[in-house]
Amino acid sequence: MRKTVTKKIILLVAVGIVLFLAGLYAVTLTQNITNALNNIKLLKEIYTSLYQKNRDFLLDKQTYTLSKEALQGHGDSADLTYWFNEFNSKCNVKNEIILSDRQGHVVYSSYKDEALSNYQINYNAAICHNAGRLKNGQIYNAVYYDNGNYSDYIFVMPVVSDNAIIGYISLYLSGDDWNFYLLNYNYDGVITDGMSNVMYASKPKLISFGNKFYGHKNGICYYNGERFWIESESLPQYKVKIYSLVYYPNNSAFAIGLSVIAIMGISWYLLAGWMADSMAENNSVRVKQLLNEIMIIQNKDQSHRIHVETKDEFSEIGVKINKMLDSINDLHSRNTELLKLKNTIEISQLTAQMNPHFLYNTLEIIRNLALFDGKRAEKLIMQLTQILRYSIDNTQEDVFLEDDMEYICDYLEIQKCRFGDRLQCTVNIDAACRKAVIPKLLLQPILENSIKYGFRRKMDIAIKVNGHMEKDALIMSVGDNGLGMPDKESDALNNSLGKAYFAEKSYGLHNISRRLFLRYGQGSGIRIVNHEGEGLEVILKIIQQKGDNRCIKS
Repeated sequence: MRKTVTKKIILLVAVGIVLFLAGLYAVTLTQNITNALNNIKLLKEIYTSLYQKNRDFLLDKQTYTLSKEALQGHGDSADLTYWFNEFNSKCNVKNEIILSDRQGHVVYSSYKDEALSNYQINYNAAICHNAGRLKNGQIYNAVYYDNGNYSDYIFVMPVVSDNAIIGYISLYLSGDDWNFYLLNYNYDGVITDGMSNVMYASKPKLISFGNKFYGHKNGICYYNGERFWIESESLPQYKVKIYSLVYYPNNSAFAIGLSVIAIMGISWYLLAGWMADSMAENNSVRVKQLLNEIMIIQNKDQSHRIHVETKDEFSEIGVKINKMLDSINDLHSRNTELLKLKNTIEISQLTAQMNPHFLYNTLEIIRNLALFDGKRAEKLIMQLTQILRYSIDNTQEDVFLEDDMEYICDYLEIQKCRFGDRLQCTVNIDAACRKAVIPKLLLQPILENSIKYGFRRKMDIAIKVNGHMEKDALIMSVGDNGLGMPDKESDALNNSLGKAYFAEKSYGLHNISRRLFLRYGQGSGIRIVNHEGEGLEVILKIIQQKGDNRCIKS
């Protein structure tokens, strides 16, 4: 036995070393490239969105009219202030505006007086002069840097009257606010103009002297002593370049991994020898003890129960035998009572399985959020507390739909905070459904499944919750635009829903379907509508009884 174990351990250690080295390199490289490309996509989407919003504002007729009146001394600057503040309130990143005449003198500014320096005034006049060569409808872009932490991205457009330029509108996209907006994203990034001037950088230490960033070719690079994997993409239509940097430290896991594998190999060998000797001796003693206990029951006292205090599998065998004997003795007396209580017991078991399922997933969301926004995490903890109080309230198993949806909305808000704009939820429930009776937090595990499996294969998920009445039945549906499942799997799942015994796969849906059937009777349950490659919809049917007051506290 020792020789056999030794050969297998040596082979196992050798294979483990090869697989570890190859796997670690491949996984690390693939993960870095994937993360960098995803980060570029994110930065590109945010940049183009901010650019288009500011461009649309400058080209808006109302902006042009109010700016022209202010430059000509007509109208009230309060109108321009109101119009700008209304635009700024809709932007994720804060903007400032400067309105200057043809000579570069500031006519109007959203900056506070002390915030607008002579340097900025002169710089603004210079870029306005450059923008004077633009054609009608064109916008001039520049980068403003005053030796602070982050630079501002400037949009300049001339204001024309009677075919002559009378002034300029300058819109400053705040670099500090832009960086704060992207603070919660996992990876670093830099956006530069055609002259390598930094428009956005996730960290000040990535910026070289003079607000410059000189990007490297895709692959491994070093900045201020730190090692990164870098990917880049040019946007010629905007004359900018986006860099994505994923922190890529020198991997000490190789040496550590090899050491761990070697130590484990030696430990396995020593452990195998010790276990081979001790198991044979211990098992012999346990088997004799268990046989003696069984002989007492067989020949002397049928009411005797096995006592094997070994705290191992033999002890478990004794417990199982004792339970079997108790079950046989009680079988006849319990049959009638079991038939009466079958539905009640099964419903209680199914309900008990759902509450932890909701709790664990919600706590995971709050844990992630607490890492970067304590105040928001505190708010969500309060919402979670309300949900938990509601879910563990044993005085109510069934509630009105309108009451339950309040807590479901809290749940969706928690998930929305986790995934942001990647998760879209639409709730459309007819007013006639408000007093329908359902189990507490019925939709929560279904929504959780849509989010969990949807994000495995897509970056953005849209979920729709609908509800309406069909005669005496409440029809609820939860649909998502994920990729669904293979038709064979969905057909098999529909065939198994509602059965008393089922496999562990899709246990949650079986749980809910069985609970609805037992609680609300024949016709209640779940049906799956699958659109392979497009999405999946879970449809719930709950038969309503006239005068149903199960959700009213006694």
